[in-house]
Amino acid sequence: MSKTVEQMRADGWPLRIIGNGGYKATLVECQPLFGGDYMGVYRYPGGDCCHDLAEIKWCFTVLEQ
Repeated sequence: MSKTVEQMRADGWPLRIIGNGGYKATLVECQPLFGGDYMGVYRYPGGDCCHDLAEIKWCFTVLEQ
């Protein structure tokens, strides 16, 4: 399973966040997991990082849904 950024956004993933250490990040791709689940890959100035949607809602600021 591989989803496009547009499909992920339709599933509720934000396009832009303020995350790790207060840095801005942009959703760039999908990281498939077991059982059909997946995480969002966000691009930070220092590199990419995977985040779970629940983690984003709980800990981060959404800049653009």
